[in-house]
Amino acid sequence: MNNKPKILLFFGMIFVLLALGSSGCARKKAGPASPSPQVSISEYPSQESWDSNLIMTRAGKRQAVIRYGHMTQYDSHKKAYFDGGVQVDFYDVDGRHTSRLNSERGDYNQLTEEVRGIGRVKVVSDTGITLSTMFMKWDPRIEKIVSDSAVMVTTQKLDTLYGKGFESASDLSHWVIKSTSGITDKHVDFGKMESEFSRPAGPDSTRGIKQDSAGAGGKR
Repeated sequence: MNNKPKILLFFGMIFVLLALGSSGCARKKAGPASPSPQVSISEYPSQESWDSNLIMTRAGKRQAVIRYGHMTQYDSHKKAYFDGGVQVDFYDVDGRHTSRLNSERGDYNQLTEEVRGIGRVKVVSDTGITLSTMFMKWDPRIEKIVSDSAVMVTTQKLDTLYGKGFESASDLSHWVIKSTSGITDKHVDFGKMESEFSRPAGPDSTRGIKQDSAGAGGKR
Protein backbone atom coordinates (compact mmCIF):
# COMPACT_ATOMS: atom_id res chain seq x y z
CA MET A 1 0.00 0.00 0.00
CA ASN A 2 1.34 3.45 -0.90
CA ASN A 3 1.89 5.45 2.35
CA LYS A 4 2.74 8.72 0.58
CA PRO A 5 -0.78 10.25 0.82
CA LYS A 6 -0.94 9.36 4.55
CA ILE A 7 2.43 11.02 5.17
CA LEU A 8 1.35 14.16 3.33
CA LEU A 9 -1.93 14.24 5.27
CA PHE A 10 -0.05 13.81 8.57
CA PHE A 11 2.31 16.69 7.89
CA GLY A 12 -0.57 18.80 6.62
CA MET A 13 -2.45 18.32 9.89
CA ILE A 14 0.68 19.22 11.88
CA PHE A 15 1.07 22.40 9.81
CA VAL A 16 -2.56 23.39 10.45
CA LEU A 17 -2.24 22.75 14.21
CA LEU A 18 0.96 24.78 14.41
CA ALA A 19 -0.65 27.65 12.52
CA LEU A 20 -3.70 27.66 14.79
CA GLY A 21 -1.53 27.53 17.91
CA SER A 22 0.64 30.38 16.65
CA SER A 23 -2.33 32.65 15.92
CA GLY A 24 -3.83 31.83 19.33
CA CYS A 25 -0.61 32.83 21.06
CA ALA A 26 -0.45 36.02 19.07
CA ARG A 27 -3.97 36.95 20.11
CA LYS A 28 -3.17 36.14 23.72
CA LYS A 29 -0.06 38.32 23.70
CA ALA A 30 -1.84 41.23 22.06
CA GLY A 31 -4.70 41.17 24.55
CA PRO A 32 -7.58 43.64 24.55
CA ALA A 33 -6.98 47.31 23.66
CA SER A 34 -6.06 49.47 26.65
CA PRO A 35 -8.97 51.63 27.76
CA SER A 36 -8.66 55.40 27.15
CA PRO A 37 -7.57 57.35 30.22
CA GLN A 38 -10.57 58.73 32.04
CA VAL A 39 -11.01 62.50 32.07
CA SER A 40 -11.98 64.16 35.33
CA ILE A 41 -15.59 65.31 35.27
CA SER A 42 -14.35 68.79 36.28
CA GLU A 43 -12.63 69.08 32.87
CA TYR A 44 -15.89 68.77 30.97
CA PRO A 45 -17.34 72.15 30.02
CA SER A 46 -20.14 73.30 32.28
CA GLN A 47 -21.71 75.07 29.32
CA GLU A 48 -21.25 74.94 25.55
CA SER A 49 -22.89 76.95 22.80
CA TRP A 50 -22.56 77.81 19.13
CA ASP A 51 -23.11 80.97 17.08
CA SER A 52 -24.23 83.10 19.99
CA ASN A 53 -23.08 86.18 21.91
CA LEU A 54 -22.11 87.40 25.36
CA ILE A 55 -23.08 90.93 26.43
CA MET A 56 -20.93 92.74 29.00
CA THR A 57 -22.45 95.67 30.88
CA ARG A 58 -21.51 98.09 33.63
CA ALA A 59 -24.05 100.13 35.61
CA GLY A 60 -26.70 98.88 33.21
CA LYS A 61 -24.85 100.18 30.14
CA ARG A 62 -23.38 97.99 27.45
CA GLN A 63 -19.57 97.88 27.36
CA ALA A 64 -18.93 95.11 24.87
CA VAL A 65 -20.70 92.40 22.89
CA ILE A 66 -18.74 89.21 22.15
CA ARG A 67 -19.94 87.13 19.20
CA TYR A 68 -18.41 83.70 18.66
CA GLY A 69 -18.68 80.62 16.51
CA HIS A 70 -18.21 78.23 19.45
CA MET A 71 -17.89 78.70 23.21
CA THR A 72 -16.95 76.32 26.04
CA GLN A 73 -17.28 77.54 29.63
CA TYR A 74 -15.49 75.90 32.57
CA ASP A 75 -16.65 76.75 36.08
CA SER A 76 -13.51 75.10 37.49
CA HIS A 77 -11.31 77.52 35.52
CA LYS A 78 -13.66 80.50 35.82
CA LYS A 79 -13.12 81.01 32.10
CA ALA A 80 -14.98 80.82 28.81
CA TYR A 81 -13.06 79.93 25.66
CA PHE A 82 -14.11 81.07 22.19
CA ASP A 83 -13.18 79.66 18.79
CA GLY A 84 -14.66 79.42 15.34
CA GLY A 85 -14.07 83.14 14.88
CA VAL A 86 -14.55 85.90 17.48
CA GLN A 87 -15.95 89.41 17.06
CA VAL A 88 -16.09 91.98 19.86
CA ASP A 89 -17.88 95.32 19.57
CA PHE A 90 -16.86 98.00 22.08
CA TYR A 91 -19.04 100.88 23.36
CA ASP A 92 -18.33 104.10 25.27
CA VAL A 93 -19.90 105.22 28.54
CA ASP A 94 -22.87 106.64 26.64
CA GLY A 95 -23.52 103.36 24.84
CA ARG A 96 -22.16 104.50 21.46
CA HIS A 97 -20.25 102.02 19.33
CA THR A 98 -16.52 102.88 19.20
CA SER A 99 -14.56 99.98 17.69
CA ARG A 100 -14.67 96.34 16.57
CA LEU A 101 -12.25 93.48 17.16
CA ASN A 102 -11.95 90.33 15.06
CA SER A 103 -9.72 87.36 15.91
CA GLU A 104 -9.43 83.63 15.34
CA ARG A 105 -10.15 82.75 18.97
CA GLY A 106 -10.17 84.22 22.46
CA ASP A 107 -11.29 83.83 26.06
CA TYR A 108 -13.11 85.59 28.89
CA ASN A 109 -11.95 85.56 32.52
CA GLN A 110 -14.95 85.55 34.84
CA LEU A 111 -12.90 86.82 37.80
CA THR A 112 -11.09 89.76 36.18
CA GLU A 113 -13.63 90.24 33.34
CA GLU A 114 -10.70 90.53 30.90
CA VAL A 115 -11.34 89.56 27.28
CA ARG A 116 -8.44 88.31 25.15
CA GLY A 117 -8.21 88.11 21.38
CA ILE A 118 -5.76 85.50 20.09
CA GLY A 119 -4.59 84.84 16.54
CA ARG A 120 -4.77 87.37 13.68
CA VAL A 121 -6.29 90.08 15.87
CA LYS A 122 -7.55 93.17 14.09
CA VAL A 123 -9.20 96.12 15.85
CA VAL A 124 -10.77 98.91 13.77
CA SER A 125 -12.02 102.07 15.46
CA ASP A 126 -14.98 104.05 14.16
CA THR A 127 -12.55 106.96 13.68
CA GLY A 128 -10.49 104.96 11.17
CA ILE A 129 -7.52 103.68 13.20
CA THR A 130 -6.54 100.03 12.68
CA LEU A 131 -4.56 97.82 15.07
CA SER A 132 -3.19 94.45 13.90
CA THR A 133 -1.45 91.96 16.20
CA MET A 134 -1.50 88.31 17.22
CA PHE A 135 -2.58 88.89 20.82
CA MET A 136 -4.32 91.56 22.86
CA LYS A 137 -6.47 91.85 25.96
CA TRP A 138 -9.18 94.27 27.00
CA ASP A 139 -9.64 95.16 30.66
CA PRO A 140 -13.13 96.65 31.21
CA ARG A 141 -12.20 97.92 34.68
CA ILE A 142 -9.85 100.50 33.14
CA GLU A 143 -11.38 100.30 29.64
CA LYS A 144 -8.02 99.77 27.97
CA ILE A 145 -6.68 97.56 25.19
CA VAL A 146 -3.20 96.19 25.93
CA SER A 147 -0.78 94.02 23.96
CA ASP A 148 2.80 92.93 24.63
CA SER A 149 3.14 91.40 21.14
CA ALA A 150 4.35 92.87 17.85
CA VAL A 151 1.78 95.36 16.55
CA MET A 152 1.01 97.38 13.44
CA VAL A 153 -1.09 100.54 13.65
CA THR A 154 -2.50 102.39 10.64
CA THR A 155 -3.64 105.94 11.33
CA GLN A 156 -6.47 107.90 9.73
CA LYS A 157 -3.89 109.46 7.39
CA LEU A 158 -2.73 105.95 6.36
CA ASP A 159 0.64 106.26 8.09
CA THR A 160 1.80 102.85 9.32
CA LEU A 161 3.59 102.34 12.61
CA TYR A 162 5.21 99.14 13.87
CA GLY A 163 6.33 98.21 17.34
CA LYS A 164 6.17 95.74 20.19
CA GLY A 165 3.86 96.64 23.02
CA PHE A 166 0.66 98.68 22.76
CA GLU A 167 -1.83 100.40 25.02
CA SER A 168 -4.90 102.47 24.23
CA ALA A 169 -8.46 103.26 25.20
CA SER A 170 -11.17 100.96 23.85
CA ASP A 171 -11.80 103.32 20.93
CA LEU A 172 -8.05 103.25 20.03
CA SER A 173 -7.54 106.81 21.23
CA HIS A 174 -4.75 107.83 23.64
CA TRP A 175 -2.59 105.10 22.17
CA VAL A 176 1.05 104.39 22.87
CA ILE A 177 3.34 102.02 20.96
CA LYS A 178 6.68 100.95 22.36
CA SER A 179 9.86 100.29 20.33
CA THR A 180 8.32 101.99 17.32
CA SER A 181 9.29 102.53 13.70
CA GLY A 182 7.05 104.07 11.04
CA ILE A 183 6.42 104.43 7.32
CA THR A 184 5.04 107.54 5.65
CA ASP A 185 5.49 109.34 2.32
CA LYS A 186 4.41 112.70 3.75
CA HIS A 187 6.45 115.61 5.09
CA VAL A 188 6.42 115.34 8.87
CA ASP A 189 6.27 118.48 11.00
CA PHE A 190 7.47 117.00 14.28
CA GLY A 191 6.83 120.22 16.19
CA LYS A 192 3.20 120.31 15.15
CA MET A 193 2.74 116.61 15.77
CA GLU A 194 4.29 117.00 19.20
CA SER A 195 1.70 119.59 20.17
CA GLU A 196 -1.27 117.80 18.57
CA PHE A 197 -0.55 114.18 19.40
CA SER A 198 1.63 114.21 22.50
CA ARG A 199 0.65 112.61 25.78
CA PRO A 200 2.44 111.74 29.04
CA ALA A 201 4.78 108.89 28.17
CA GLY A 202 5.57 105.75 30.11
CA PRO A 203 9.11 104.72 31.09
CA ASP A 204 9.68 102.77 27.86
CA SER A 205 8.19 105.20 25.37
CA THR A 206 8.68 108.73 24.09
CA ARG A 207 6.28 111.54 23.36
CA GLY A 208 4.76 112.15 19.93
CA ILE A 209 4.88 110.19 16.69
CA LYS A 210 8.33 109.87 15.18
CA GLN A 211 9.79 107.79 12.40
CA ASP A 212 12.20 105.09 13.60
CA SER A 213 11.87 106.40 17.14
CA ALA A 214 11.60 104.71 20.53
CA GLY A 215 7.87 105.19 20.92
CA ALA A 216 4.72 106.86 19.66
CA GLY A 217 1.57 108.38 21.02
CA GLY A 218 -1.89 108.68 19.50
CA LYS A 219 -4.19 111.63 19.17
CA ARG A 220 -6.23 112.48 22.19
